Amino acid sequence: MEFLIRIGNAINSVMGIFGTAVVVPTVVLIISLIMGVGFKRAFQGAIYMAVGLTMFNTLLGVLFGGIAPYVTGMAENVGIQLPYVDVGWQGASVIVYSNQLGYIYLVLGLGINLLLFALKWTDTFQPTDIWNYYQFVFWAIIVQFVTGSFALGVAAAVFCNLIVLLIADIIAPSLQEYYGYDGVALTSVPQSGAPFAMIVRWILIKLKVKERHFDLRDFTQRFGFWGEPLVIGLVVGLIITILGKLNAVAELSTWSGILTVTLTIAGVMVIYPNVSGLFVKGLIPLSQMMNQKIRSGKLKREQFHIAMDPAIYFGESGNLTAALILIPIVFFISLILPGNKILMLADIPAMPFMTAGLIIVFRGNLLNTILTGTVWFSLCNIFNSDICEAFTQAAVAAGVGDKLPEVANAISQGLGVASWTVGTNPALWLVYKAFSAPGYTKIITIAVAIAVYLLIYFSFRKNRKAWYMAAGASEEFLAEKYGMPVAGASKSTGASGTSVQA
Repeated sequence: MEFLIRIGNAINSVMGIFGTAVVVPTVVLIISLIMGVGFKRAFQGAIYMAVGLTMFNTLLGVLFGGIAPYVTGMAENVGIQLPYVDVGWQGASVIVYSNQLGYIYLVLGLGINLLLFALKWTDTFQPTDIWNYYQFVFWAIIVQFVTGSFALGVAAAVFCNLIVLLIADIIAPSLQEYYGYDGVALTSVPQSGAPFAMIVRWILIKLKVKERHFDLRDFTQRFGFWGEPLVIGLVVGLIITILGKLNAVAELSTWSGILTVTLTIAGVMVIYPNVSGLFVKGLIPLSQMMNQKIRSGKLKREQFHIAMDPAIYFGESGNLTAALILIPIVFFISLILPGNKILMLADIPAMPFMTAGLIIVFRGNLLNTILTGTVWFSLCNIFNSDICEAFTQAAVAAGVGDKLPEVANAISQGLGVASWTVGTNPALWLVYKAFSAPGYTKIITIAVAIAVYLLIYFSFRKNRKAWYMAAGASEEFLAEKYGMPVAGASKSTGASGTSVQA
């Protein structure tokens, strides 16, 4: 075990030093070479991808740095004190990687992912998103902390990983169609909203509710310049910043900050989607080789998806618009929501990460995404509140307060801590409940959880097209990309971005 911990610590150190912008392109470069892409093209693709990811992360830093004080201001202005303070995904990641299970799973999970992919149990190659293991291992850490069992913690981590991969496989086609990135997958926490969106969409279809499709292009066509992402960013950014400085709007200096951040948000709305062109160039060599080998029969797989950091989905115009609108809605609902104990704070600017799994199912429909997101995130706050006490105790036990001042400050004030983004995952909350049930009850709950997973898994493998379409993929895209027959005429309304042509 000590050997695994050392390897895990080394992997974590490398990720911490170089970050996703270096590690992910390096892994993709290696995969490209294994797949037979020439070194020159593979290296060029890796460079484009590295530059694209660097620009994504730079823009995220600018946006988060600008908007964070105003989000804090919203919380201060309302004067409502909730018992648990959101300290962000950083708190969750530090807990995971301050624990032996976290280090071990960096190694164990890597081996499991490679094995599952080689055995074709999954179509998603997850090692390219290894850093985000913490987003599901977090739940296993809580299981270990509550039960005192390292073995149950490891088992919970493996089971959470299986669920994450299954969801990734199901939503991959709709993700690729909407964002225009060929061959990618999403294995981090933003995918968690997709199953709920699928249920909502299924209910709407069964009730024969006439859909009012309202995406960003419709808005732009109707209102011209006033409907462009730039203007939407200005308006929504102005609302968020004013709400954050409501008690000081009479001061001239306040407006300097408000206007600066508003312009920053508007700028990100325009620039972020354009940066995607660099990332797309990075994917082209591997995407072309994958498609070529699959068509020729040299690669005996139906699909081949590569997990990517959620930063590449964050700034798509429709996704960012829906998320910015949801920020004040979800925040103010959380203040009066019965059962919610979390003061949303550090992770609120990360809302565009969390809407990425919703908007693909609704094919870019902003109205459905915002309405469903309002309900979904409100429910998630209640589920997340259930684990806050265990999360706080685990944070203290891991010594997180020594590494994150915001955690130490909250605890010193008699408050608990939470991680809004990482805790926003009811599917994995159910895993936590199953694996931490009292006494021998957990045998039954774990057995039921495994049975449900297997039922869904084999249903998906048998009826891929139905599941893909339930997740938002169009028949035309499935026919073109995967050769699935079109049963009848179907209007595709979801794709956006720049497609990668094979």
